[in-house]
Amino acid sequence: MTDTGMFTLIFTGIWCLVGAVFLAVGFGLRRSFLRKEERLRARTEGTVTEVVRRVNSSSSGSSAAFYPIVDFDANGRRVSLECTDGGGRKTFFEGQTVGVLYDPDDPACFRLEGRETLNLLGRVFLGVGLACIAIGLIVGLGVNMWSKGN
Repeated sequence: MTDTGMFTLIFTGIWCLVGAVFLAVGFGLRRSFLRKEERLRARTEGTVTEVVRRVNSSSSGSSAAFYPIVDFDANGRRVSLECTDGGGRKTFFEGQTVGVLYDPDDPACFRLEGRETLNLLGRVFLGVGLACIAIGLIVGLGVNMWSKGN
């Protein structure tokens, strides 16, 4: 095998392997999101009672995320829970009315309408995975065709 052929094989293999890992993670995130979505059969309106700011420290510095605490009625009782889906900017405010989707069997399993981070993250991983595979195949095939022409 020529040096060009070996390079093509290794380059394509690495990019396709990285793409496959991203695809696997993306499919896993999507499956997790869809499983949770199946459980969220009840809908109600809730009120943001507080927005908690949490500082996350890491070796690369610290960043803040904002998490709304939401009150809503579930199965005839009042529930007050902190949303686990926070954001880097404050998008919710005290007194704000929000749509809440929750599991009637377990109201602690809920999400705010329009907050589909897990779904978006899964799609991003799928897109990056497909792009990596495409790069590997296009460049690999291009180099292979170019080397045969010379």
